Amino acid sequence: MRLARMHGLSVYDASYLELALREAIPLATLDAELAAAARAEGSGVI
Repeated sequence: MRLARMHGLSVYDASYLELALREAIPLATLDAELAAAARAEGSGVI
């Protein structure tokens, strides 16, 4: 919920971001808002 609130994401999208962060893997997405959130959190984006 923290990531969703912090970046204005849906809980669904934030769960993908959380998983990428937890596993230390880049996030694959075409969603610009999700990609921006991933970069802000220090995750790579494919």
